Amino acid sequence: MSTGLYIFIISAISGVIYLLLGFLLSYRQKIELINGVDFSKLTDVEGFCKYMGNSLFASGFVQVVLGFMVYTENMNLYLYLFLFIAFCSLPIFHFIQGKRKFSASVLSDGRN
Repeated sequence: MSTGLYIFIISAISGVIYLLLGFLLSYRQKIELINGVDFSKLTDVEGFCKYMGNSLFASGFVQVVLGFMVYTENMNLYLYLFLFIAFCSLPIFHFIQGKRKFSASVLSDGRN
């Protein structure tokens, strides 16, 4: 087996996990999957779940596409590694931003 196939398999597995988590958060509203949030302090729990789910869904899709591009040799490994790490960490930034965006302490004019 080639290295590209191994990378595609790893990217596909991690991407499918992200897609599954994104689906469960966005459409099934499985808030128990999110840890570290006091949901009583959020103004819109469903909106927060949809926001996080969409972030996970987008990251999972990009991970699968990146793995496929390496497998078909349309991308070098350094670029793949950089983009894979960036899109794996993207939900962390959306988590922090979502907590601020949907927090009950946000002023009515939208400033923090």
